[in-house]
Amino acid sequence: MKTLNRLKYVFPVVMVALALSILGTPGAAWSSLRDDIREFHLFLRDHPRISSELRANPNLVSNRRYMYQRDDLARFLWRRPGLRQEIVNNPDRVFGRSYAYGSRYNWYDRYDRFDRWRDR
Repeated sequence: MKTLNRLKYVFPVVMVALALSILGTPGAAWSSLRDDIREFHLFLRDHPRISSELRANPNLVSNRRYMYQRDDLARFLWRRPGLRQEIVNNPDRVFGRSYAYGSRYNWYDRYDRFDRWRDR
């Protein structure tokens, strides 16, 4: 009888540990980066000059003088250091077709610019 009582408390602890281990996988990190890239595309849509400059030379995000002149971009990337590295290391992934919004929105972006759910 005592073992049944112990199992009653052990099972939820094991399930919580399993859930936390699943949530801590690298897929969660990629999801965060993907969300950062989506927000970056929204930022670039509002700043077309910065967009054209960074598409021409993605290494500008490492240039201190350029970042000093573009205050909005510096603040945006300061909160997302992984995104800055992704722009420098994999510019095709950030600016490539896999995240291209086309004329309006990408297929996975079900929210508009103001975080309102939109139907197709």
